[in-house]
Amino acid sequence: MSLLGVVLLAPLAWASDDSGACNEALFPNVICSGNPACSGNPVCSGNPACSGASNVNRGFYGGFLVGGGVSTNDPIVQTGTAFVPTPPPLPVWATGEAANRAGVMAGIHLGYEWSGRRIGCDPRWAILPALEFEGYYLGTQQVGALNNFDSTNRIPEHLFDYRAPLNIGVLMPNFLMTLHTPFGIHPYVGFGVGTAIVSNAGATSLQLAPPEPGINHFNSNPSVTDWAPAATCRAGLRFDLGNSWYLFTEYKFLAIGATDYTFGPTVYPTHSPTTAWSVHYGTMFEHLGVLGLGCRF
Repeated sequence: MSLLGVVLLAPLAWASDDSGACNEALFPNVICSGNPACSGNPVCSGNPACSGASNVNRGFYGGFLVGGGVSTNDPIVQTGTAFVPTPPPLPVWATGEAANRAGVMAGIHLGYEWSGRRIGCDPRWAILPALEFEGYYLGTQQVGALNNFDSTNRIPEHLFDYRAPLNIGVLMPNFLMTLHTPFGIHPYVGFGVGTAIVSNAGATSLQLAPPEPGINHFNSNPSVTDWAPAATCRAGLRFDLGNSWYLFTEYKFLAIGATDYTFGPTVYPTHSPTTAWSVHYGTMFEHLGVLGLGCRF
């Protein structure tokens, strides 16, 4: 069975499990009726807070989210060939660590939360599974100092300043588990596997050594796109605002798989012609703080 199949079936199996002494609490008006585990229990016996509290799950819900964070990415590799006046052509294999950069994000989510399992006799304590689909925009940068190790020894130092604004679209189904409490504050954790579309918007690769002022080596086509699988882990808190609305805040870890791009060649009257430039990004890791507002339908 595929991972997606397991994710889709897990909450259904959990919600349909009718084991446990207090599962009569899943149904209205029978929180304690005929349940020997609740005999003489002051939480259930004559407690008006328990009346009608059996359906604590949200059912269908949706929300908006915004946030920001920082990236810790694997190295960047830029490769190509420059057809310099003195043969042979100059190969370029420039590599460097990606700098940590801040980013911002905004998006929406839609989901369904099941009844799950009650904890003890008070129906306000429960573990609730949910399936959720979220889509969001993430704006960040890839920045690095890339050093070309010239095997021909014709250039003592060959250093590029690489900068690429990134527009990233993330589409992610998630499986969540929430601990519902009587206090209006509900912690949750979750994970998801999806995809990310990574667009470079006006990338630049400027040669610092030997210096070539004003020469962007990608000038003929500095904006290219690729996609990669992505995965996320989440942990947060949900705060009830009445019966329908809620606030939530969470930490989100996002990993985006390696991507590859082909930028245009260097085209200037005063610069040697080049091949198109290939750029490889290693795995990108985003650490995000999120704040959002949601509503149950």
